[in-house]
Amino acid sequence: MLAKEILIGIYKKLKVECVFGIDIIQGSGQGKTSPKYAVFIIKDGREIEKFGISKAKLFRMIKKYRPSIISIDNVFELFESREELVSFLKNIPYRTKLIQVAGRQSLPSLSKRFGLNVNSRNPMDEARACAYLARLGIGEEVSVFIDKTIITVSRNRSLGRGGWRQNKYRRRVHNAVRHVFNDIKRKIEELGFEYTEDVKIAYGGISKGVLIVNAPKSLIPINSFRFGDVQVRVEAVEKERVEFIPLKKPFTIVGVDPGTTTAVAVLDLNGNLLGVKSKKNWNISEVVEYITSLGKPVVIATDRSNPPEFVLKLKALFQAVLWMPKEDMSVEKKRSLTVGFQFINDHERDAIASAIEAYNSFRNKMRNVEKRIPFGVDVDLIKAEVIRGTPLKDLIESRDKKEEETSKKSERRIETVRKDRILEELEEENKMLKKEIKYLKDEIERLKAKIMVLSNEMTERIKRDNYIRALKSEITELKKELRKKNEVIDELKKRIEILKKMKSLELEGYKVVKVLKKFTRDGIDELDEMLGLGKGDVVLIRDSSGGGKITAEYLCDKDIRAVIVKNEMSHLARSVFEEKEIPVISSDDLDLKEGEYFALVDIEEFERVYRCKVEEMKKKKLERLENIILEYKSMRRNY
Repeated sequence: MLAKEILIGIYKKLKVECVFGIDIIQGSGQGKTSPKYAVFIIKDGREIEKFGISKAKLFRMIKKYRPSIISIDNVFELFESREELVSFLKNIPYRTKLIQVAGRQSLPSLSKRFGLNVNSRNPMDEARACAYLARLGIGEEVSVFIDKTIITVSRNRSLGRGGWRQNKYRRRVHNAVRHVFNDIKRKIEELGFEYTEDVKIAYGGISKGVLIVNAPKSLIPINSFRFGDVQVRVEAVEKERVEFIPLKKPFTIVGVDPGTTTAVAVLDLNGNLLGVKSKKNWNISEVVEYITSLGKPVVIATDRSNPPEFVLKLKALFQAVLWMPKEDMSVEKKRSLTVGFQFINDHERDAIASAIEAYNSFRNKMRNVEKRIPFGVDVDLIKAEVIRGTPLKDLIESRDKKEEETSKKSERRIETVRKDRILEELEEENKMLKKEIKYLKDEIERLKAKIMVLSNEMTERIKRDNYIRALKSEITELKKELRKKNEVIDELKKRIEILKKMKSLELEGYKVVKVLKKFTRDGIDELDEMLGLGKGDVVLIRDSSGGGKITAEYLCDKDIRAVIVKNEMSHLARSVFEEKEIPVISSDDLDLKEGEYFALVDIEEFERVYRCKVEEMKKKKLERLENIILEYKSMRRNY
């Protein structure tokens, strides 16, 4: 019980996700009697027990709690067939793992090894053991999918026998399918995933499009759906058989095809494909990360007789065995080796072929290991050592020596026990005399322990309360910041829509005039922030009465082209615009269509009025210059 309490205490201190432990009470997955289950749930440090749950209710609970792990002694206590198992794994949350805990060992013996007392006649005890063992990383993950996803876009409705408008209806449906297919393909490209496509062309568009994406379904942000005339089905690619992958990483054989597009294929030591992936400009650190995520490499394989430098680097990094063919593998051989495997390009095919051929070269040695190694020994570890070059005979002899040493230690332990018993008998009288002293010491220790427990509980409570207050304060601040950012986003979206509309109107032959509501410095800044003011802009001033010389100079600094006014402007402001050669045009001279943020005028009409104003300004300037010259001549004559 002490070991169990320690184990449970560890999980209560950790941030534990929801875990399901399941054991069958009655019936069977294959029998006529409907099965009932005991369900043990660990959620947020709490333990929840559910007894006598039907299969339908169990599946509803899984959808409700969305556990990270579903653990069970034997998966076929829950599923009647492979098809039912695959259907279940397709429909549960993609982060949920199905774990078969016991494997080759019995659940009671495995539980005892980890300090859990299990009554094999009590289904709730076994469900509890499954939950805690799975959280410790004990067991095998049930795997039926590889890291590829098939997205199928097709018609949602039958076209029927048709009528006089059948062609129009067919064109509309096929066009809708094409639009959805292209949108999904564009999204996959934005995410940077590699893919292959297969499209069936039909009248007006496509009737069916299939994308095979080089990524697991969990990374694809698209779900199956039906909408109008189109249906989309997103499915993970199934493996040829159900695999049980140890939660502890297995030893692997890795096939590598380097180049501009690098491909990697990973097999376990039983020849099962654990994963295949390819990527452009894939650097070596990312390749190492992908390989180690699937297991511990024992062999690095290539399809070339002269291995590339990239392969040699990987071999050195993992201190693995290098496998290469005597001569470069032919395309025909690669094709024959990879029949039945899913891949999206020739690089992945070559990587898979290299790994399979390497596995075939070591297969006889590994089968010999399986025949000669007794039950209870880590077979994969022995296989890995044999591949690295250690003779199987030495490994077996080493194991026998360890067993012999263990036997000798056991004999010494028995002798020690005998001596201890003699000592116990001799010390019996002495213990009786010390009984009272021991009782008093135990009482003191008990009281000290109680004080320590109370002190620790108080400290933990204070820490927890302080932590909760800090989190609440942080949440409040984050909510405020989020509201502010949402307001900024809404404002920016509004500006973008206005700018888009302005751009489209300019393309239709209109001159877009930006509206300045008040002729003040703040009004100018507000307009500049909203729509931007720059070279060549035309500004409509709705109320120009409040602006003077400084305001006019500030607007001129924006390098605008012209100003349109609706009422009389001050003489000082007008003189500034004339000095800067910026025409001031009356709104009466133009046919303006005004909005809240901008106005529209026919571009040809504006250019005509603009040229006239420029000519007027030039004449006035010339007249002023002539008057200055005449005054100067008059002064010279008088002098």
